[in-house]
Amino acid sequence: MCALAYIKKKLYLCSRFNGVRIVMKKLLGIWMIICLATCAWAETVFTFTSSEDMSQTKDGITMAIAKGNGQNNPTVTTDYETKQPEMRLYTGNTITISGNELKDIQLVCARSSASNKNYTGLSASTGDLVSGGEAAGKNDWKVDHWTGSAQEVVFTLTGTGQRRIQKVVVNGAEVVIGPVEIQLPTEEDLVADYTYTEPTVVNVPDTQFFKNEYAFISNNILVYCGQGSIIKATDTTEAYFNCNADYTLTFTATEAIKGLEIDGFVRKAFSATCDHGEIEYLTDLDFDVEGRPAMVIRNIDAMSVTISCPKQLRCYGVRVYFQENPDYLYPVEGIESILPSAVSRQKVLRDGQLYIIQNKRTYTAAGVEIQ
Repeated sequence: MCALAYIKKKLYLCSRFNGVRIVMKKLLGIWMIICLATCAWAETVFTFTSSEDMSQTKDGITMAIAKGNGQNNPTVTTDYETKQPEMRLYTGNTITISGNELKDIQLVCARSSASNKNYTGLSASTGDLVSGGEAAGKNDWKVDHWTGSAQEVVFTLTGTGQRRIQKVVVNGAEVVIGPVEIQLPTEEDLVADYTYTEPTVVNVPDTQFFKNEYAFISNNILVYCGQGSIIKATDTTEAYFNCNADYTLTFTATEAIKGLEIDGFVRKAFSATCDHGEIEYLTDLDFDVEGRPAMVIRNIDAMSVTISCPKQLRCYGVRVYFQENPDYLYPVEGIESILPSAVSRQKVLRDGQLYIIQNKRTYTAAGVEIQ
């Protein structure tokens, strides 16, 4: 009995071991198939942070960007809107992708690619290419999608314009682009015990946006625009922010605002409305080529004031009054002989002091001429 029991036990153990071995063999086979499939169709993503990223190799795939027959060199820069690094390419530049088995390549172009209405064409040396097409608006994303079977594909930019590529996805799933989320400051970001000066100057932020909702805080004043632009200063232009036509511009503080002065540029026959206070804007005859000041709002007496703009309002400088209303737009002493409709007047802020330039002469806010 003991011998028979021993033999039965050995046979049982052997059968269990063989069963496990068979199962493990099957699992190993499935795992190898998965690994091979993964290696053949693994997503490879190329991004750009510096000029060294013109040529990259990942997962056995090489991407090389070159000037080609173009007049301009491709360059790595920062996108205006998303603030993400991007590769900016011009007509004639090339992108070469090479690897053992290329099946799917997607060029993900930044939204601001569409800011150039001549969104440049694109060709591929082989395979099928569905281009992102021409820009429908400045907030559009563009994804150029190539499919085929090759070991090398050369993309060439044709036509006129640019392509601003934030990433290249090789052998990956379809890229789905969602809206860019921009964190806008809110009223809660203002400091309750902030001490405002008279007047408090709103400064243009050191950033750029194009046709977007935007908000920023300057000297504890929250500026919100439903749609507009913020333009950096250059050697030839001053920094300014726009409120686009048919949108609103709101100024919010933690104390009651008494008045606003906006130095800017307004379109002809400009007229605006506000939810608090009385607005005084300059007619076509009242503002000069520089177009400053554009408007004054008095008797607001609210912590937030919203201006509705049927035409574009460009703001080069904004002064917010808390203790009292702004002075009248122009001084009355020393310039009585000048007819209001025949001269060009301009209000400027220099070194914290307010001056009036009228008929090519400079006056203090009290109307005293500066020699």
